[in-house]
Amino acid sequence: MSEQIRCSNCGGVMTPGADGRTYACAYCDAQQQVAIEADQIAAGLALDLANAEAFLTRLADALHAHFAQRTKVHRDGGHVVSFELDLDKDRFVAKRGSDGVIAQHKKMVRGVALKTATHPLDVWVAMLAKALAAHANTRADAVRALAQIKVV
Repeated sequence: MSEQIRCSNCGGVMTPGADGRTYACAYCDAQQQVAIEADQIAAGLALDLANAEAFLTRLADALHAHFAQRTKVHRDGGHVVSFELDLDKDRFVAKRGSDGVIAQHKKMVRGVALKTATHPLDVWVAMLAKALAAHANTRADAVRALAQIKVV
């Protein structure tokens, strides 16, 4: 986060912890937890929506490196053909199409896709960022992963 977090107890500037969500006051030892917002994640990913190659490569590199067990990346040579991220109830799929990137969201229940919808890329990225924020705000390992790609 680029903004300073002030201690609600003494007003001092708080220092972020390793997880990116817990802040500690050096003056009175108070601790505060802050939520990760979807816009922080979208800004941290810095995706180029106009360039399919750059979009898929950046998305795959940023998320697969830190969420390897939740992602699938298919490559043809050095080019990313498709990317998939599984966040339990939500599965996000981005794949190269003849006219750019095809972006799909699947609503999952017990590993079965109940509903699959194709979205404009900007809408899909907003949905992805919101789902990643919700995921990170309930799992410390996800916060650490997002911190490594500079979104917290």
